[in-house]
Amino acid sequence: MSAQPNKTETSNIKGVRRIAVWTVVVALVITALIGIYTIVSGELGETQSKVMLTTLAVAAFSVLALCHLAIVERDVRAVGWIGIGTSAIALISATVLIWWNFGDYSYQPGGIYINITKTFATTGLVALSLAHANLMLLLQTAPLRWIRSSLSVALILIAIVPTLVIPIILTDGMFPPESFQDVYWRFFAVILILDALCTIALPVATLIVRGQNKSNATTSNVASSSPEVVNITLTGVAATWVNSQATESSRTPDQIVASLIAAARKK
Repeated sequence: MSAQPNKTETSNIKGVRRIAVWTVVVALVITALIGIYTIVSGELGETQSKVMLTTLAVAAFSVLALCHLAIVERDVRAVGWIGIGTSAIALISATVLIWWNFGDYSYQPGGIYINITKTFATTGLVALSLAHANLMLLLQTAPLRWIRSSLSVALILIAIVPTLVIPIILTDGMFPPESFQDVYWRFFAVILILDALCTIALPVATLIVRGQNKSNATTSNVASSSPEVVNITLTGVAATWVNSQATESSRTPDQIVASLIAAARKK
């Protein structure tokens, strides 16, 4: 079994989430204030523009961090921390691009400006893809097996998107070759469509199934008010086994226990 975060780790994660939320709020407030000042005064200086862009970058980083933090208490927490790391690199790169004066050689091939721009574009794309994947990983406990299987397909599609785009960034648009571009971009468009389909369909299907299971559970609870019904509380290994069987078969724990009793009576 994988180790679960202890109470201290859980408290720390909640604290980080709280900081990320407040960072988004503060950054957006600062951006709004600068925007209001610009409209009222009719002026937008260089420093004001840089501050606005920086606060927007910080807000974007905080939103991505919240997506990554969504799974740091699960078995796949490593993916969340990797996402936070790549998001931090993207934020640092963006800040350097905003504030550093690169002079007349900003766009020189192989220059520091171009390299930092590529770093920002690459890490930003990876961080965004990981945020997407981390939110989808919340469905790994979906009650139906086909949803969990489809989740694997969705994660593969999410991984393909940056895999197709990053070579274009690193080669300054020289990849793919001209003779291969038509097939390449058609394939990329198909991947985006399938990715969007999985992103929309899987969460909706999970909500519908879980809503039906809750309805069944409510019906079972109503039946348990009868004097002929015995309430049983399971803990430890027994509770874990019953819950896992319920998840795999898309039934409620009550239905699993009832089926076991019915099978025992037939013997």
